[in-house]
Amino acid sequence: MLLADYSSDYHCFEFDPNTGVYSRIRRSAPRTGLAGYSGMAQLLRSPGEGWVLVTQYLSSGDAWLSIGAEKWKRFDESISVRHRETWGVFLCELSIHRDGKCVRMLRYWRRDWFAAIIDPAYDQLDFALANLPVDFEPHGLSSLQKQREDFIKLWSAGERSPNDASEQAREG
Repeated sequence: MLLADYSSDYHCFEFDPNTGVYSRIRRSAPRTGLAGYSGMAQLLRSPGEGWVLVTQYLSSGDAWLSIGAEKWKRFDESISVRHRETWGVFLCELSIHRDGKCVRMLRYWRRDWFAAIIDPAYDQLDFALANLPVDFEPHGLSSLQKQREDFIKLWSAGERSPNDASEQAREG
């Protein structure tokens, strides 16, 4: 499956959801939308694990997230996802919990630490735009089921983002 690179419009990932094996591919032109992709991925540098691919994607009609070769249903009620900043603005922690027990934790160096220090207007949106796992933790604005439905709609084959529609209109 093809996953968009969260950090670069000039790259994407060929990803095998069964094994977690991936290759990073340089695109000939920058990505302009989400059509043709099954989700997003980002390579994160972990002080304990080296470079780790973190993904969220649609496969077999369901939403998934993965850390390396391990994967979980993205909006499963038996799974809780927590994301927090640790060690000031430098290190983040993504943890997956099942029935109250941590089953996977990834500590990674946040990609935007410098901006967090020097930008006086830096906020949660900036944090989420630089680090894919920030939004893995479900929000309380809508039900888990609604978040799942929205995710599936976004990544379903043939769906286009609003930007794609406006770009097509300009080109057509």
